[in-house]
Amino acid sequence: MNSIWNKNYSAFKNRFPQLAQMLGLPSPLFAPSSIWETETARNGQITASENGIRLHSSYNPEREAQSALSLPELNEKSTVVFYGFGLGYHALAFAKNHPEKKLILIEPDVNHFFAALMFLDLTPVFELKELVLAIACPPDALLGLFENSLTVNLDDGGVSDAYYFDIPAFTNHAKEYFDTVKSIIKRNQRKNEINAATLKKFGKLWVNNTNRNLVQLEKCRGIGVFQKKADNKLPFLVIGAGPSLEKFLPVMKELKKRCILVCVETSLKALLRFGVEPDFILLTDPQFWAYKHIAGLKAPESFLITELSAYPAVFRFKCKEILLCRSQFPLASYYEDELGLTEENADLGSGGSVASSAWNFAYFSGAKEIYTIGLDFAFPGKQTHIKGSSAEQTYHTVSTRLSGGDKFTAAALYSANAMISKDYSGNPVLTDSRMKMFSWWFEARLAKCSDVKTFTLAPEGLKTPCIEIADIKTLLEKKECPELRKAFLLRAEEMTACKNVKEKLSKLKKNFPYKDFLTKYPFLKNYL
Repeated sequence: MNSIWNKNYSAFKNRFPQLAQMLGLPSPLFAPSSIWETETARNGQITASENGIRLHSSYNPEREAQSALSLPELNEKSTVVFYGFGLGYHALAFAKNHPEKKLILIEPDVNHFFAALMFLDLTPVFELKELVLAIACPPDALLGLFENSLTVNLDDGGVSDAYYFDIPAFTNHAKEYFDTVKSIIKRNQRKNEINAATLKKFGKLWVNNTNRNLVQLEKCRGIGVFQKKADNKLPFLVIGAGPSLEKFLPVMKELKKRCILVCVETSLKALLRFGVEPDFILLTDPQFWAYKHIAGLKAPESFLITELSAYPAVFRFKCKEILLCRSQFPLASYYEDELGLTEENADLGSGGSVASSAWNFAYFSGAKEIYTIGLDFAFPGKQTHIKGSSAEQTYHTVSTRLSGGDKFTAAALYSANAMISKDYSGNPVLTDSRMKMFSWWFEARLAKCSDVKTFTLAPEGLKTPCIEIADIKTLLEKKECPELRKAFLLRAEEMTACKNVKEKLSKLKKNFPYKDFLTKYPFLKNYL
């Protein structure tokens, strides 16, 4: 190894000791010539080619990199992501020109990374204040890295605050890997855009709901007491309102003896029709139509989990108790933070659908096995919801002689780029871009939660990575667990409500930081 290698490796090891230990050292027989053909450029600097494709200029590679880093759009971003980086000229130019920005370097092949340490002095790169190295990182693991490293500009439609350097010569050696990474990033950007659009679309509604519901902070307790309290042997069953739910309703009472039942609000009516009250009901949508799914119903044995920005009538639902999770809306979360309710009103995240919050609650509670029913992410049998669900009945309620319920069903089926995909049996199933996005939300979330196994009992749903198929018999053959269920549900008795809320809220309203709040959330300026 040469002196440049020693200098670079020392800087790398000092900055990322754990990564250096994990990667180890290259073989004594390793030579960059096994990867690149190197030569001297016209200006005397080193340049290289790989499989006949030039990585850098044969005239002046340093000037080429400087020119590439002078893009005006790059100056507007706080983070720059490199898909591969060749010998490192571009990374060096970035470090010298933008030391205040964050740099993320992605390289799947360890030997390519080690080879880059042998030619240029890259210590300015390793000295960057904000540097992320993703070396030999599995594509799925990169998702958590991006979510933690990239900020999102809500006022700009949820676009991540990053610029991506995608130079084909740097990625050809691992094209399939980089294509997968780009797909993951694109889907993640789409998720952020949807979240931002949702915040903007319902901004006024959320502000109004929050202001009307602030009194509930004194009345309702939070879900924090359930965190990691479920026994490892106690399965959870997350119930959506997809078409596949219908065939499992007759055995739902037996399943309740063996699981904690967590349902989304759209599936409640179907469960009650079979005399089953779930243990927990999730409702986190602020719209009136979400409340309509539970309007007129009652579940005295169930806990309703909702958030402060829900439609106010939700808090009149007749149940065992209404519990709060952390709001995903800025105004409500501001009051929760100021009242010290961050842990009590625990965060169940946002995943595009209430089903993701239901799964998050099961995981939050410590479940090691989570089964799902009615989370089809598709339209098996060309149905959008289980027959007789509140959602389906709404179609008939608003239908007219000239615009029947079938019209609304057809619109739901084909209004979002309908397409054919595969179910768990390999058969074709109708889905659309919205359903696929929800499926990916689960795929991404579950990829980061390797300590829990998630199963679907419905093979007719869209096949989703990280969700395995399981036979209903497997669950029904489990022993009944009344004591485990009782021990978990009794945790609610340990909860305490926030004290002196009325007095504290009065002070918070009086001293509300409008200027700072609107600087952070300018899209709310017309609503506060």
